[in-house]
Amino acid sequence: MKRLPFFLSMGSCPRRCIYCHQGEITGTYSIPSPEDVLRAVSAMDSPCEICFFGGSFTCFPPGRQKQYLETVFAAPSGSTVRFSTHPECISRTVLKETGQYPVSMIELGISSLDDRVLKVCNRGYSGEEALASLRTVLDEGFHAGAQMMIGLPGQARESSLQDLRRIDEIRKGRPVTLRIYPCLVLDKTPLAELCREGKYTPLSVNGAAIWAGELLNEAVRLGFSVQRIGLQESESLNRSVIGGPHHPALGELARSAALSFSLKTKNPEGPWNLPSRSVSLLTGHGEYGFRLLSEITGLPLSETKHRVFFSNGDTMQPKVI
Repeated sequence: MKRLPFFLSMGSCPRRCIYCHQGEITGTYSIPSPEDVLRAVSAMDSPCEICFFGGSFTCFPPGRQKQYLETVFAAPSGSTVRFSTHPECISRTVLKETGQYPVSMIELGISSLDDRVLKVCNRGYSGEEALASLRTVLDEGFHAGAQMMIGLPGQARESSLQDLRRIDEIRKGRPVTLRIYPCLVLDKTPLAELCREGKYTPLSVNGAAIWAGELLNEAVRLGFSVQRIGLQESESLNRSVIGGPHHPALGELARSAALSFSLKTKNPEGPWNLPSRSVSLLTGHGEYGFRLLSEITGLPLSETKHRVFFSNGDTMQPKVI
């Protein structure tokens, strides 16, 4: 099903998080009206998923939410709607109204469940309150999304792994899809000032790839679906980032890191047998996967390569790199 995204840049957000400036990310400071959405969906010739990203959808007044949601009825039969929102604006009353529409997913900006990190970032809720909102979404029968972040001020790698385990505890096998976003330093944000003052040091690209890779492996172990790692690239984002792990292929680097750590865990010194589709995860981006595997195993790079075998059909054979 085709996605039809609409970005409600900081629309109805209850407060300004220190790392956020959605206008700088998207290059626009206006948001589409329900009439704009209606015109777009009416032109569709097949079922679509209407996506309201950015902003805090359920923080809009009920009448405004209804106007946006009802546009799905002008789309071709079988269309659905999804939206992202702030945990502070979730309640059973809100979700009862939302339940009148074909909602495919409700994504919550979880960021972190560490109360100290949440306070520094000005998120406005505690970790327990975020979990309660997520539990309410699931209890009301919706497919939930959790937008997690890495590299936030005061956040530790183990902290985000623990966040994921806490989410797993409350989902009880119900559908929760993850997005993993790196904390980037955007111009015109309070975080940019902290960075300039030397009070915040952002992650490097390698540090973010390793962190996200470990989080990805834990997500897979727990049975989560991971929809995206990294922000969508845009010209405005490129212009606005002044620090942090900004890389157009961060998701691919994270998957390379995840594979390298997985191989190390399964067999610390190899040999390792892999399907051919994994070749690029080790050879891409300057052999990032091979170099990381060499680093974490302590094997020379050349020896690391000789201990990896790729399958060709049913036969395992070495791949010359």
